[in-house]
Amino acid sequence: MTDKQKRLALLSRFDKHYTFKLGHKPRYNKWVEQWSANAIIDSYGLETCYELLEYYFEVVPNPTWSNFAYMAHDILEAKEQHIKDTKERAERRKKAREWLSE
Repeated sequence: MTDKQKRLALLSRFDKHYTFKLGHKPRYNKWVEQWSANAIIDSYGLETCYELLEYYFEVVPNPTWSNFAYMAHDILEAKEQHIKDTKERAERRKKAREWLSE
């Protein structure tokens, strides 16, 4: 994909998530915001950006593109922390079950 296609694909994916969650299309200028999309894609890659979008829409009650673009790094860290926490909790539950069954 060319850079322009990637930028617009990310914005389009945002539009789909936004419309599904809130029931109407977001209001922002795609031609202006494609440059922030480009910066995010350059930093994390397109597939990671898609994953960040999915996580963002799961945890944020009122999503906006500008907030997503501004907080992308923090969202990535929060997602990684959530995954790490989930694994640690599963390990602890497993150890507790083993200890209780002794």
